[in-house]
Amino acid sequence: MNNRDLERQRALSENALKDKDYDFTAKYLAVWHINSLVETNPDVINAGTISALEHVLQDPIVSHQTQAYFLYKHVSNTLCSMIIHSEELADQAFSSLKNLLGKTSGHPHRAVAESLGALPFSVHGPELDEVIKRNIPCINWQQICDETGLTTSHSPELIGRSLVAALPQEKELLVIKLARIHESVQSLHGEPLWMEHLKARSFNFPVRFNVPRAIKIAGSYTFRLRDIPVKMSHTMDIHPKGYAIGFIADKDYFTYPNDTRKERRLSQKEFTEVMSGNAWLLGRLTSLGIVHSAPIPLFHNQVQRQRRRDNGLYEWFRAGRLHAWLDSCSYPNLGLTGIRDFEHFVTFRGLNSNLYRYIGTHILSLFLVAGSYFRNKDRDRVGLDNTGEPVDARDLFDKYFFKELIRVIFLSYYHGFVEKQFRGEIPVGLDELTIRMIEEMGVDRHMEEILRVADQKEMTDKEFRGFLREKGYSNNQTKTIKKDIEDIAIFSGPHLGEFNHRISLPELIESVGTMSALCIVGRYLKVQAENT
Repeated sequence: MNNRDLERQRALSENALKDKDYDFTAKYLAVWHINSLVETNPDVINAGTISALEHVLQDPIVSHQTQAYFLYKHVSNTLCSMIIHSEELADQAFSSLKNLLGKTSGHPHRAVAESLGALPFSVHGPELDEVIKRNIPCINWQQICDETGLTTSHSPELIGRSLVAALPQEKELLVIKLARIHESVQSLHGEPLWMEHLKARSFNFPVRFNVPRAIKIAGSYTFRLRDIPVKMSHTMDIHPKGYAIGFIADKDYFTYPNDTRKERRLSQKEFTEVMSGNAWLLGRLTSLGIVHSAPIPLFHNQVQRQRRRDNGLYEWFRAGRLHAWLDSCSYPNLGLTGIRDFEHFVTFRGLNSNLYRYIGTHILSLFLVAGSYFRNKDRDRVGLDNTGEPVDARDLFDKYFFKELIRVIFLSYYHGFVEKQFRGEIPVGLDELTIRMIEEMGVDRHMEEILRVADQKEMTDKEFRGFLREKGYSNNQTKTIKKDIEDIAIFSGPHLGEFNHRISLPELIESVGTMSALCIVGRYLKVQAENT
């Protein structure tokens, strides 16, 4: 086929995209033809082609089609294909997509962000030596001190599932982290390996990152701790064989940026520095293929996690209801010393097809922790008031400081991931986003979740009663409620969205998608520049 025929085919396809008389199927086939031309004969494509594709993404007629998202995604992929295959139109195609990120919402926006988020480049994370000793040593607390030559200044206290004791001069902490009942020795073993990997390479980061120092007992990172020297609650799900790891951490390791205690509350300047530093760290490590999978625990539906395909975990790009957002921020895996809980690190290798989603989880988590900083000024103001109305805590927020936090978090993450400063205007309405975040995160409209009969049947009677007590039911109430008979309403919020509905803050999801896509684009362009 000669150039004249190819140009005629392109013109016909462009006309099908702009003409109202062409139906959905015709438009889809027209995009398919254009995409084929971009990949095989990019010289035939021109600025008019970009304009025709933009028209589809903003056409209100297309938006009423049931399968509109798939057409939008096909269009966005075609524009991204121009970035890859057409030197002449790459900048214009990118500019078009960036403008669309700021101008669209709903399915068109998701399509554009996801297509940009799939621009191809490779990430090569490390391979760790995960060999575990066959004979795992069994030891008590005093023997740990004797074996390692450590002298603790106090008896250990229990923080979460870790035994923690201050070391002499109180500049460091001895931490013995106990395995959960369903945790494998293999997964437990991974955390000290990450500590050693990061320490051994002495990454010269410009922000604070105090990597703990893993300890070995009889040459093994993992061991069994017998005769635990503190009283353990019967509700704690500690492994019956006492599997554990140990490490030496900075004295600030358990200091959280959004602490609810007034005496430990960070100033606005301090909080900004901590959030900025951790955003940079998450971005930089991700660029190295070292991905933290859970800066905070995020759930869509926690109570149904045993029978859901997604295990109840939150898939932000689906924009569903976000379960108990404020509780999820109670003990974030980031703080004064940098990122915590190395058990959540995973190695990422290969094409970046899933990096977009990981980045979104990071940015979303950081934004939620930023919101909790304001709510934690007065954590007693939560839930429903005495008249059954949602608590209104919007006065705890500082709109201008919150907006600056959002901006700084994105810019720091971008800098860490791309290794370049972000240039230009962020295509997100930060004023509108901040107002909407305060509106939804400051008023506890969504407190309820439903314990379905199907989920009750998955529980033993003891687990069922314990779950109800954990959610605020009294002992007398739990005795009178019959199991497996009917659905039970539980007030476990605040949630972002009504049970079994969409998130009440879609603007947050779209902003996270935009920022994630920008990070991917920035890294792609940097890699391309390095390879030319």
